[in-house]
Amino acid sequence: MRGIRGRYGQHRILETDPALSMHLLDTKLFSEATFYKFLEKYKFLIIKPLVGPQEVRITVNEEVIELATGIEVFHFSSNEETYNFLIQQVCTGKYYIVQASHTNPSILRYYRFTLHRKSPKTTWRIVGSTSVEDGNDPQYHAWKLASSVTAAAKKLGAAFPDCHTIVVEVVKDHFRDFRITDTILHERNSKWSQYHSLHQKRALRRFLPATDLCTKHTLLAFLNTYPEVVIKPCVGQQGRGIVKISSTDDSTFEVHEKQRRKVLDDFEQLFSYVRQQYLSQKDYIVQQRISLIENDGKPCDVRVITQFDEGKWIVTGQVVKVAAKNYFVSNRASKLLTLENALSNQQNEGLYNRCAKLIEKVCTKASKRLFKNNGKLSIIGYDIGVDKEGMVWVIEGNYAPSLSMFYMFDNNEMHKNISYYIKKNKKSD
Repeated sequence: MRGIRGRYGQHRILETDPALSMHLLDTKLFSEATFYKFLEKYKFLIIKPLVGPQEVRITVNEEVIELATGIEVFHFSSNEETYNFLIQQVCTGKYYIVQASHTNPSILRYYRFTLHRKSPKTTWRIVGSTSVEDGNDPQYHAWKLASSVTAAAKKLGAAFPDCHTIVVEVVKDHFRDFRITDTILHERNSKWSQYHSLHQKRALRRFLPATDLCTKHTLLAFLNTYPEVVIKPCVGQQGRGIVKISSTDDSTFEVHEKQRRKVLDDFEQLFSYVRQQYLSQKDYIVQQRISLIENDGKPCDVRVITQFDEGKWIVTGQVVKVAAKNYFVSNRASKLLTLENALSNQQNEGLYNRCAKLIEKVCTKASKRLFKNNGKLSIIGYDIGVDKEGMVWVIEGNYAPSLSMFYMFDNNEMHKNISYYIKKNKKSD
């Protein structure tokens, strides 16, 4: 059974399993009729798009209906007034679901469990669990809920055979009862799925920056561990939406996106800003910021291209990108360098030879792992970081990498080499 992507399609798949259906919230496609019916039946409703993190919570009191967007709170005196606001201000341009909650969602505890499988034929395993809001350790709950969240992943995995990473959100009330409130498919272009695919290979783990889903709890934990962190959309390209967050000496926080910087006074203010500007729009990961080597005071990383050739993965191109002035990522590059030129300026004897061999080894191992997990890959573009100690880090891989930088660099020789293998792979398809 192949499923229809989106929250409602996933809900319909899960409710066919009697053991899971008892843990699901009453959920319907949002319409005028279903909205009015839910208002008559329940005191607490949640409106969500079919895809994406946006959420509106509605509380029905005796004389007023409260609608909270996460940014603002509105009050209405009638069902009609509430519905008209929703269709004019909230539920625009997308399809939505309406979901019932038997208890006020604001007092419940939400946990997210990440499940991953190495291939369509292997079993699902819980590989991560985190609290959404508070600091409670979800590991105890993971042990309690393992069979149910694994059953949910198995059911969805059968419907979506190309998906190997699924996040299951669970809510627990004060009676220790639980409900599955959300499921999110992280397919091969998701950074969260890619991270777990690479993390399954023990030999690659030490080359991966610490990474987690970005929630209030994980963002605070990362900022308490690392002086700088980066948040990134799970699905995104060309550096869009990537943000650096730094703890400052006076206990404030600096948010740096592109050339813009903003200082916030405390963590509550920081998270409110992050949620409003970023988390309400897309699902994000939070990642340890690597202290990259620099050129003229600007951070730089290495773009490495690997390609599949006659049963093996080979490196066919690599170039160092130097970030533009006041940028912390190199997607906006001020110049391009050879790896040898970039590393020879670091005053670290033997750095080039050591890193060049390690980069090739790590990228080919990573490509083998991603190919095994995803298949249907013939080219991968990696952003590889080299820190000031000479350690190599796999920042991320891209399955449709831009090749324009190679066309403009090194007399076009690397671009010709990459193009040769692209044509060769097309002929063999």
